[in-house]
Amino acid sequence: MILSVGELLVDLITTEPVNDLSEAAQLGVQPGGSPANFAAGCRKLGADVALVAAVGNDGFGKMLLQYVNSLGIQSGHIHLLHHHVTSAIVIGSNRQTPEFIAYRDADCHIPPIAQQQIDDCRVIHSTSFALSKSPAQYRILDAMQKASAQGKLVSADWNYSPQIWGADNDAVAVFEQLMQYKPLLKLSQDDVERFWGNGIDIEAARNMVNRYPFTAVCITCGAAGVWYRTENEDWQHRAAKPIKVTDPTGAGDSFWSGFITSYINNRPMEDCIDAAMETASLKLQAKL
Repeated sequence: MILSVGELLVDLITTEPVNDLSEAAQLGVQPGGSPANFAAGCRKLGADVALVAAVGNDGFGKMLLQYVNSLGIQSGHIHLLHHHVTSAIVIGSNRQTPEFIAYRDADCHIPPIAQQQIDDCRVIHSTSFALSKSPAQYRILDAMQKASAQGKLVSADWNYSPQIWGADNDAVAVFEQLMQYKPLLKLSQDDVERFWGNGIDIEAARNMVNRYPFTAVCITCGAAGVWYRTENEDWQHRAAKPIKVTDPTGAGDSFWSGFITSYINNRPMEDCIDAAMETASLKLQAKL
């Protein structure tokens, strides 16, 4: 079983493209959150998936719970919190880098992950977003430590955003603790620049990642494809096939769901990359 832990929230997306959110007139409501998107992708690919998350005991929270159940994702550890409201992200629809504002509450208050959930999983997955605030941060890291000690795989999408983490944050310390578990790690080239500094090219990014222990790592580069390696092999590159992009939302989560579902089925690394790029391509074309 794949255990995905972290944010389950609503995306409030402008119905028309805007230059910034001051132009927003109407918002559409969609289920969101990277761990939830990842879980949905894994489930669509036939994997057994459980999602651990926290939402408010409110209309949005109940809508999200219904959505998760409709996909066949195990939802017994999605907590409806009475004293917190469901987190939301307002997003300005834009073909470039969308503007967003995060309104966070319940997602940060995931209760301790049950030992049985850890015992039952093959891999535990989370995200930089989920790890950016406590108590969720130390509860997720604690679960990852327990899972790693049992020989389980740890997976992380380091979708780092300084806007989410805030100034003077502990992201470096959290990342270094995460890397102690030799994770399956995904970063985008944009994540690398946001985390280690603007102007870092892909060669410097690879060298930076090489400083840490990992089981396998992928650095996605959009239309430029993906760089990847395992702990015992050197970096390799896979070009992206040219496609007509319909909607880029969630493509990174789809990429990783394709990778992880192949990896836990003991497929060769090249097959995992093929599956990842195929699922991302389908998502970009709104076919998944």
